[in-house]
Amino acid sequence: MIQASGNFELVNELTLKSMRGIFFLALYFITANIVHAQGPLNADYYGIHAYHLLDRYEILSGDLSRQIHTSTKPYKRSSVFYHAADKAENSLVGQFNKAYFTHDNSEYYFPVLNLYTPDLSEFREKEGFLSTFYKKPNALYAINYSEKIDGKFQLVVNPVLSFQAGVDAKDSVSPYLNSRGLSLRGSIGAKVGFYAQIIENQQRFLNYQRDRIASTGVVEGTGLHKPFGELGEDYFNARGYITFSPIREIMVQFGHDRNFIGNGYRSLILSDQAKEYPFLKFNTKVWKINYMNLFMEHVDYNMEPQGRVLARKFSALHHLSVNIGKNLNIGLFENIVFDRQDSLENNRYEIQYLNPLIFYRAVEHGLNSTDNAMLGLDWKWNFKRQFSFYGQWVFDEFVKNEFFKFSDNWVNKWAVQAGLKYINAFNISNLDVQVEYNQVRPFVYSHRFKAQNWAHFNQALAHPYGANFRELIAIVRYQPKSRWQTQLFLSLTKQGLDSSIAMNQFGENIFMSNQDIISRQNAPMFQGLESKRQMAQLLITYMPLQNLFIDLSFLYRRSEHELLEEQSNMYFSIGLRLNANRQRIN
Repeated sequence: MIQASGNFELVNELTLKSMRGIFFLALYFITANIVHAQGPLNADYYGIHAYHLLDRYEILSGDLSRQIHTSTKPYKRSSVFYHAADKAENSLVGQFNKAYFTHDNSEYYFPVLNLYTPDLSEFREKEGFLSTFYKKPNALYAINYSEKIDGKFQLVVNPVLSFQAGVDAKDSVSPYLNSRGLSLRGSIGAKVGFYAQIIENQQRFLNYQRDRIASTGVVEGTGLHKPFGELGEDYFNARGYITFSPIREIMVQFGHDRNFIGNGYRSLILSDQAKEYPFLKFNTKVWKINYMNLFMEHVDYNMEPQGRVLARKFSALHHLSVNIGKNLNIGLFENIVFDRQDSLENNRYEIQYLNPLIFYRAVEHGLNSTDNAMLGLDWKWNFKRQFSFYGQWVFDEFVKNEFFKFSDNWVNKWAVQAGLKYINAFNISNLDVQVEYNQVRPFVYSHRFKAQNWAHFNQALAHPYGANFRELIAIVRYQPKSRWQTQLFLSLTKQGLDSSIAMNQFGENIFMSNQDIISRQNAPMFQGLESKRQMAQLLITYMPLQNLFIDLSFLYRRSEHELLEEQSNMYFSIGLRLNANRQRIN
């Protein structure tokens, strides 16, 4: 069914399809009652973007995946395995990618029944002496012990390394990154899984990123930090969780990590670029429905003095995803952000928001609360086995009369995303194009009380730019050969900024209170200090060994501000990563 060795022998196409169909049909019935609680897949783990490959498989197949609902991320590794095996292409590059997914998840599948064991001999031969240390190509150290189905124990341990150095022609100092860490994942028995990752970082950022850190007091994607060397930062990342599947259709996850909702490069609902947070998640998948309950704790951080106990706030998010027909998916979501910082409330969680049923605005109303409620929808339509049209619509406030007359009233708080993915663009194999438009009205994600904004540790939980902007993104991805990937990223942004001097609230800064609004009846797009940003990044990635990546990158960025001097970057860098994500640059 899957040729996991490097030569990928050519087989008669009809015979291959027949064998594959028979194999998976038998596999399904044999393993239907085995529940695996694997750790999820990380967003940018495989080369440039693993999620894009999985989307590509689904679009080309002409049918929505039976394994994953792509609007809720991250995915279970078991679902990734089945999805890649079921939907992948038969070209040489497609077979290589399928084998890559197989290698990277091989320790999880059928250790007892031995139904599927990839042939790794040729892969090991290519890796030479490293095969002495890597008994499996995806693991520095692995345990796969089992006496019976209910008594198995699996463990994968890997180093996490990322080194990057470069030169910015527009800056007097050179940025760099030095990250070292460890990750482990595994399962106990048939229903319990676990994952953990710790990384220590020293980094000197680009000049505009250093300005942002000085302004917000935090490094994006992490929490507290301390100075390191000349203009550098030292910071720490820790993630981890356990998963439990009482039955095959339900997964419970508890830990400290990030989540993502949507099908785009950005998410206007919940993104994965802010610092990790504690959460409890229930994910139920039955028939064509996926229903997620996500209960989170966040930090209301506003550059408090060091040593002060940080105030807590909470959120409860529900997302319902439904497949309609073969190629349409519709999702509905609601989210409540609340704090209980009253002296009598003691940062307690509002127990009524643990209600697992969707649409509980009535609960909020019954509490007579001023909690911050958001709701909206997302969608994805795959068509012609080559295109995917996707998007989101978010309402932070909804006043019918103001919305339908396109009013500039401040209560008209909504955000919209629309995007298109074009697979094998212009009939060029492995060339994919994505175009995405994001618009967020002024004051979206902010609230009357600062502690109830949609943010965590002084970082936006949706779009990193906050509000009051329009953004156009274009991404061109091309995989010319098996181990090579290229990506061209382009973005144009126009935004109205708040004034930090006069503390005027024009709708961009989601950390300011709505009480400071200049004009409640007239709040048009881009009010405030007009700012424009252009960004272009070319990235070339080569994978010589499993999960070892060499990155070459060129970044051009320019920002124009109504009051400040133009700021630009021309940044050339080279990097080496092992089992590590590549950082996004915003």
